[in-house]
Amino acid sequence: MSNADQTLDHTPLLSPRFIWKLTAVIAVLCALTAAIALTGRMIGSSIALAGNTTDQTSREIVIGNDVLSLPANVIRFESQRVSGVHAAIDTYFAWPDMSGYSDENRDIFNQTQSADGLIFARIAQATMSRDMSGRFSPIYRRLTDGPPMAGPNGLDSVRLKSGTGYASELMYVERGAIADPYTVRCLVEDAQATPDFVTRTGCQRDIALGQDLSVTYRFSIELLPEWRAIERDVRARLEAALVR
Repeated sequence: MSNADQTLDHTPLLSPRFIWKLTAVIAVLCALTAAIALTGRMIGSSIALAGNTTDQTSREIVIGNDVLSLPANVIRFESQRVSGVHAAIDTYFAWPDMSGYSDENRDIFNQTQSADGLIFARIAQATMSRDMSGRFSPIYRRLTDGPPMAGPNGLDSVRLKSGTGYASELMYVERGAIADPYTVRCLVEDAQATPDFVTRTGCQRDIALGQDLSVTYRFSIELLPEWRAIERDVRARLEAALVR
């Protein structure tokens, strides 16, 4: 056998250089697979949260002369979850415990067809000297159209005149109250509907808070019979957030 044949017989099938390259390629593929899996989990978690957060770290929100301390998970928009000066802040709460978003109550916050069990509250500097209750006698009473009708749980419903900007709304007023009665406006599906029409798209009320704040809060029409408890809970929750 010649020297050339002996050299060929002892040449390894896989050279060390090839094995090193193959190992490097496998390592890169493994790292890429792990990165894709991690990114997928992060994206999946982000999609599941849908802009919400379970973070309960407090944020100090300054609006005008008032300061509020609110946990991040009750602040609705991510861009507002920053301590400092804000023109307004949008919050949301699960009712009746007035809690923020969490793993336990995510189904309440992720509703797409209704807002049952949720209260939305926008906090901003007041632009009017009176809240909704204070505006009823001097303003809204003059805009009513026809006699009041009995509403749920101690409320009377009144129509508002067309051409006033409130034609698509029904107003509910605390029955028998003389000064500054509880007042809430609820949107209606059809302003031309028959007198026994029902509201479905929600109710809105504003109240004064702190030194110079106005809180506009919204809730489902289905919760209107609980108006006393909702009013009490909204006031208590936000007054507790004020930094004195």
